[in-house]
Amino acid sequence: MKYSLDQLSAFKAAAECGSFSAAARRLGKAQSLISTAIANLEIDLGVSLFHREGRYPQLSAEGARLLPEAIAILQRCDQLSGIAHGLAAGQEAKLRLAVDDSAQMPWLGDLLEQLAVTFPYLELELLFPIMEDLHGLLLSGRVDLGISYEAAEHPKELAFHALRQCKMQFVVSRQHPLALEKTVSLEMLQNHRQLMVTGRHSGAEKERFRYSPSVWWVEGDWPVLELVRRGLGWACLPNHFADAALQDIVQLPLQFSENRLQVGVQLVWHPAHPLGLAGQWLKEALIHKSSQIMDQLG
Repeated sequence: MKYSLDQLSAFKAAAECGSFSAAARRLGKAQSLISTAIANLEIDLGVSLFHREGRYPQLSAEGARLLPEAIAILQRCDQLSGIAHGLAAGQEAKLRLAVDDSAQMPWLGDLLEQLAVTFPYLELELLFPIMEDLHGLLLSGRVDLGISYEAAEHPKELAFHALRQCKMQFVVSRQHPLALEKTVSLEMLQNHRQLMVTGRHSGAEKERFRYSPSVWWVEGDWPVLELVRRGLGWACLPNHFADAALQDIVQLPLQFSENRLQVGVQLVWHPAHPLGLAGQWLKEALIHKSSQIMDQLG
């Protein structure tokens, strides 16, 4: 490759500004330098980029075809410089976030939009492990931050910060026998299949909200919801998730205190694994957002 980035910049500026003199003003260079750069680029590429017969240069057919390629090269160079600048300043090469329950995305999405604006060249990996699987990823260093439901047992190595409270609903399809009952007792729930979210590890967490002896274990809230819709059992799902499907399912009127069940949502990290600039920013933003939520509730 004989041509330079300065030549491509001169080509782009001249095409966008409509003249070599205007391009020179934009780039803060003498017009002669712009004219020379474009002429040398034409020699290197073996084509004429502009028609120069009139008062102002006009893109040739070859120039019009090559302009998007030149712009793409310059944009990739800007991206390379941006990534390198971020890395030099302490930004991590990749931020890895694990979220237990994809239904958290509506409120979390606002912060991820801000993250994208604040760190435009950041590479983000967003995973959705369940329960103990999330803690395992943090302990191994596979992910940097986690957002999970409050666990019955916390690994001592991890640090936690409460983000919000999540209310739960006991739901069934409109065609399920329990949907016809005016009130539902614990014994009635035990007579029907329960659909439960599960991770890939066994443990106390897996059994925490089990009420029925008959269970289908399902990896993820969305598959659970689909099975509930099909009348294959009842489930306990987060309000923000169940409300989106109320045209297909109904909330059970329970006779016992679990009708007001709440589960905490936590931010989780490993203190021994330091965060980069983007991870620290997201951690602080999540904690700040949780304080705003608590203030509203208080």
